[in-house]
Amino acid sequence: MPNVKDAVQPLDYLGRIQRQRKLRIITIDDREDRDKVTTILLKGMGYTVKHERMPLADYGWESPLGRVLVERKTPRDAEDIARFARQSRRLIKAGHGKYLPIIIIDHPNHSRDRRWEDFGLDNLCLSIQGHIRVVHCNQGQLAYRLDSIYKWTQKGKHEFS
Repeated sequence: MPNVKDAVQPLDYLGRIQRQRKLRIITIDDREDRDKVTTILLKGMGYTVKHERMPLADYGWESPLGRVLVERKTPRDAEDIARFARQSRRLIKAGHGKYLPIIIIDHPNHSRDRRWEDFGLDNLCLSIQGHIRVVHCNQGQLAYRLDSIYKWTQKGKHEFS
């Protein structure tokens, strides 16, 4: 009969956090109520997750490129153009200082009403790129996309040879 301890061994999240060399801390704004699953997944990947009130952005961490500020938006959020423009301007202002502003467009792969076509999403990205880095992720993949961005921001510089 298999030992229960053997079955639990691969899920040793606490041990994984203790063994990692560099502490990886991601702060999540405490108003992001949908992030319980994201928190669990990030902790399982070895991150230390702190929940606190953030005046700007939904996620943040330190990197060699500066303090990273990530704002998560859905296509529905972007339909409120005035609010979206205000938040984008605040991120742009932050980007001129010591911050690296990023917007994640978190969208379903296939929408039932299909109000938000691929070209519409691309045009939204085109309208705010240049001052803010814009990335997207499929709905349900937020923790994995944050992990990918975190790793990307830990490099000192990014350029083609």
